[in-house]
Amino acid sequence: MPSTRITLALNSNRSQKCPLLIPSSTSYSPIDPISCRSLVIKAAQSKLRLKKASRVFVAGTGQELLEESQWKRCMEDDVMLLISAGEDFVGTKKEEPPPGENTTPDLDALSLGNPVYIMANKAYVDPLSITQLETTARTLPGIIRAVAQPDLHPGTKFPIGAVFVSDGWIHPPLIGGDIGCGMAWYKTTLSASQVHGDKGRKVAEKLRGLEGAWRTQPDREVWLSDTDPSSPTAPPSHSASASAEWDAALGTIGAGNHFAEIQVVEEVRPGAWQATNPHGEQGMLHVNDVVLLVHSGSRGYGGAILARHAQTSLPAADSRAQAYLAEHDRACAWATRNRDLIALRFLACLEPSDPAWTLGRNNNNLQSPPSSASHVRAARQRVLARKVVDICHNSVERARWPPTDPADPAPALPLTQRDIYIHRKGAAPITAPLPALQSSSSDSTSTPTLTPVPLALLPLPGSRGTPTLILHPLRTATTAFGAAHALSLAHGAGRALSRAKALAVVAQKYEGRAEDLLRGDYVRMDGRGNKRGGGMGGKVGGKVGGGKVDGGISGGKVGGKEDDWEGRDVCGGTWVVCEDQALVWEEAPEAYKDVWDVGDDLVDGGAAERVGWCWGRVSYKVRRE
Repeated sequence: MPSTRITLALNSNRSQKCPLLIPSSTSYSPIDPISCRSLVIKAAQSKLRLKKASRVFVAGTGQELLEESQWKRCMEDDVMLLISAGEDFVGTKKEEPPPGENTTPDLDALSLGNPVYIMANKAYVDPLSITQLETTARTLPGIIRAVAQPDLHPGTKFPIGAVFVSDGWIHPPLIGGDIGCGMAWYKTTLSASQVHGDKGRKVAEKLRGLEGAWRTQPDREVWLSDTDPSSPTAPPSHSASASAEWDAALGTIGAGNHFAEIQVVEEVRPGAWQATNPHGEQGMLHVNDVVLLVHSGSRGYGGAILARHAQTSLPAADSRAQAYLAEHDRACAWATRNRDLIALRFLACLEPSDPAWTLGRNNNNLQSPPSSASHVRAARQRVLARKVVDICHNSVERARWPPTDPADPAPALPLTQRDIYIHRKGAAPITAPLPALQSSSSDSTSTPTLTPVPLALLPLPGSRGTPTLILHPLRTATTAFGAAHALSLAHGAGRALSRAKALAVVAQKYEGRAEDLLRGDYVRMDGRGNKRGGGMGGKVGGKVGGGKVDGGISGGKVGGKEDDWEGRDVCGGTWVVCEDQALVWEEAPEAYKDVWDVGDDLVDGGAAERVGWCWGRVSYKVRRE
């Protein structure tokens, strides 16, 4: 009999893990001298440096292995065991069904049963963030489901990487101040060779004139107006202008974790997602495409909205809730147009010979007359023609609940549905956004129903220097057609270190070598971008820089499964523009989780299919211009 390959991880920090082979002759009885338990404990002490290893749990279910029958039942290839130094299982325990029982999730149970669902398995989740999630689900009125995406991490009061479904209540504090924050992909005409290696540094040098106000307020108002009154994302006035005070920030990225990154599509695998893509060729990505990923939000405008609404929960029928939702929808539209304008300004740098991008060049003469409205609208339409996808991951969406099979809009036994509100704080929707005020009911006296359009592709960015995964969202019976994950996916890798800790730890690691974090040639690479050795390949978890690029990888396998995604070994090769020293430390790759672990959890949970990955060649944060 062949050996059994398993993965061990720390119960308190699942980013620290290692593979282990269990010989077939090993006893299952935990009291035998040479048993599965003894080998696991010894490996945890030597490989994971857990000197007081004493308890073993099964990842996902939280079952503690105490008896011979339990060890025998769980010892299969691909299993992950969590090792504890005495503390209880970190996460929400799940009951395993008896052998032979149907494991397809029950829709009502997923929707109305235990409201808290933890999607993380491989990805480490800080226990504080789980406490925040459970406390929020228990204390805020109307919460019927709370989902921890695998990128979950602690926030000031509410966790980030979370989704809360509420019935009859709106919770502005769950969305926070950066209403409409999200990501968008835009295609460029650059070739992969134009941004590879040292050419990426030259491209980074061209990225100038991207800070400060864009042109005049009349120009900004035209950009924020909706030329298509039927657009579902437009506020009732068909204008997203927020007044000159806030519009002055239009077209700027902002601070924190916001960025714009020039990426090369390294791999795209064919599948059913191509045939079901509702956006045609514009919504497709191909190998060697050079794309621009923009991550930004509503700048100060969303924070002003939150302040006006006293940061309190509101009954959905309350006039104050309706006023908040109207402003929320405007902020989401503003943030979407902000990403479009950022793309215009970048395209003016990347494709300077194209006259369509002339308006993207910074106009420092604020006294100059505004451009013609037709020129501004034409420029925006050209940008929209380059857009692959755009999502808001800080927003509230009105939807019908529980979800139904998208392939069967008229089931033989229709469910009784109702309107609910999906609050996303750092979580990507799997359908194109609709205004929160848009009624999704069938009442003919309300606003006409708009059917959400499923998204074919979503970005799952890591951190600078690590890949962005290309995901295809799924809605299948195994997830109750999206109810399990609240019609949402993770929005990124998620922080593994707080900003304060990253500022201290990473700054110490790179003391005197800050430029190393900004150089695309710092990590030695082969022709495919795979790390040869040295550089920024460390893992987070007690030690920074003390592990492999992806713990547990050996011989082309991950956790016992064949895995031929070459991007798993990519770490580095990105030229970074960041003239804010604190952000250099706070946003270092070591401060974030492993994006492949996050992606694996989404795939294993049936929420998404991984169809490819991109490699960032130039990452832009801020210039002091």
